Amino acid sequence: MPCPKSVSLLRASLVAGLLLTAALTAQEPAATSGAAGYSRDPATLQQGQALFNQYCASCHVIDRDAIGPPLGGVTRLLSQEELRRQIRNSAAIIESGNPRANALFRRYKVVMPPFDVLKDDQVTAILSYLDRETEQSNLTPFAVSLELPSAHAPRLIPPVEKSGLVIELEDFVQVPLAPNRRPDKGLATLRSSRRNDGAFFISDQMGLIYRVKDRQPRVFLDVRSQLPDFVFEPGIGTGLGSFAFHPDFVNNGLLYTTHAELTPEKKAINDDWYEKVTIPFKGTPTLHWVISEWRIADPAADTFTGTRREVLRLKTPTTAHGSQDLAFAPVTDPTDPDYGLLFMGVGDGGTVNLKMPELAHSPRSLLGTLLRIDPRGTNAPAGTYGIPRDNPFAHSADPLARPEIWAYGFRNPHRMSWDLSHGKRLIVADIGESNVEEVNLIEKGGDYGWNKIEGPTKVDVMRDAKVNFAAQPADLSPYKMPHGVFDHTDGRAISGGFVYNGPLEALQHKYVFGDIVSGRLFFMNFDEKLSDAKVYELNIVRDGFATSIGALSKTKRAHLRIGYDEVTRDLYIMTKEDGRVRRVTKAYNR
Repeated sequence: MPCPKSVSLLRASLVAGLLLTAALTAQEPAATSGAAGYSRDPATLQQGQALFNQYCASCHVIDRDAIGPPLGGVTRLLSQEELRRQIRNSAAIIESGNPRANALFRRYKVVMPPFDVLKDDQVTAILSYLDRETEQSNLTPFAVSLELPSAHAPRLIPPVEKSGLVIELEDFVQVPLAPNRRPDKGLATLRSSRRNDGAFFISDQMGLIYRVKDRQPRVFLDVRSQLPDFVFEPGIGTGLGSFAFHPDFVNNGLLYTTHAELTPEKKAINDDWYEKVTIPFKGTPTLHWVISEWRIADPAADTFTGTRREVLRLKTPTTAHGSQDLAFAPVTDPTDPDYGLLFMGVGDGGTVNLKMPELAHSPRSLLGTLLRIDPRGTNAPAGTYGIPRDNPFAHSADPLARPEIWAYGFRNPHRMSWDLSHGKRLIVADIGESNVEEVNLIEKGGDYGWNKIEGPTKVDVMRDAKVNFAAQPADLSPYKMPHGVFDHTDGRAISGGFVYNGPLEALQHKYVFGDIVSGRLFFMNFDEKLSDAKVYELNIVRDGFATSIGALSKTKRAHLRIGYDEVTRDLYIMTKEDGRVRRVTKAYNR
């Protein structure tokens, strides 16, 4: 089953206890059936393994907690019929009052949407595979407390506040849905046209970048045709992670992308970090994230024809929390210290889920970081990119510190943007593990605390990464605190946004962002002194009636993304499942 935050083709996190596990490792036994008649047919088990590796392995392991609970032993706890009912509609099981399903929901705070794409034989293969893994390792079911939480338990994060701010949306364009895609694979990044021609560009994780002009999307670049090792699965954010045009694109024709590959034989810039450790294989392979430079022959052309070179590749120990954003600061002055420097967000690679947090949260590791490089420089060891001299670890006394790092201590720095209204503020939205979603203002060399803290709360990831504790000042003092937070009562995974500075006066100087899963929209006030750190809900009206992103997209999982055209100053709301881009047309206080 897929990760709760990905909602893949199988659309299953099996939060009610059905989260699948690691890869098949031993030889087939002579037996033809396991517990309760589960198959031991080699072809069936191979099918179950393939389904798991394709859709599930980035999020779930058999013998330990991850984004969802461990699955070992579940086939010995519940009957096949019970498991099938939960696969088909786990929400109904929760709503029926099932104690275990509700206990798991309280812990993981995600409901698996119902799905009918799995055929009966596929369900059988997956469950048989899981049963075989349980048998081999002699695993017992995950024990979850059925005790109801105290009604007086303190809420560690303030709730999102209601507001009177309203926006109205119009359907702007629908991007073609790629064939054979999973619902979590789709629209990812929107960028302005550097040519000031009224167009914008938008990427699909399946490997396509579209140019949208006069509300018509046309393929600008299909990276799949030039990247033979390109993969969009397994994993949540795999595929085409992001793209960015060089500030001088109209003259040099340079475009940069980040994408995923399963190419362990190629050399990554952080290979030495892994030489001293053994990464346990739990069904999720090592992944490479690659920055490419594309040079278009004619910067005025509507489709890409040109050349590609590899800038860098780095390794993550699993397919979780890779590199999903790439951006240049929106500055055009060549004397600006950030001009032409490429920022790249890198997640922790699932290190906490592997129970190996020591692989991240260090200036010696590229995992859980924000990188800043000169893509046209040559002074890095590989000679394919440059290290800016003002990077905080470029001249570190520690010879093992990575000079590419600008800031670190992130779990999944999902989106970044800049606010140029009052100086130059770099904002990074970091997706949380157990309860806290963060809006961070980035300081050079800053340590943002993951995997020791999550927002203003304390975590013990080796004991239980799903539990937050109230923190004392001494617990928080070594780290940079987020500017804004919301918890998993109000959302599930932050979708980072932009500070609006367009013609709609009611939205000006507001950082607009949202929740990937529910589609709720939020905002924060970004005045000169940053005097208000509260998160407010942004209301949506359509045809005179209150509505929501979920209602507009007709889905329970919004897969929300925010886009902003820095040239036209238009703000866009994107939803993956229907491939729609909606433009904000009005904003007012009611």
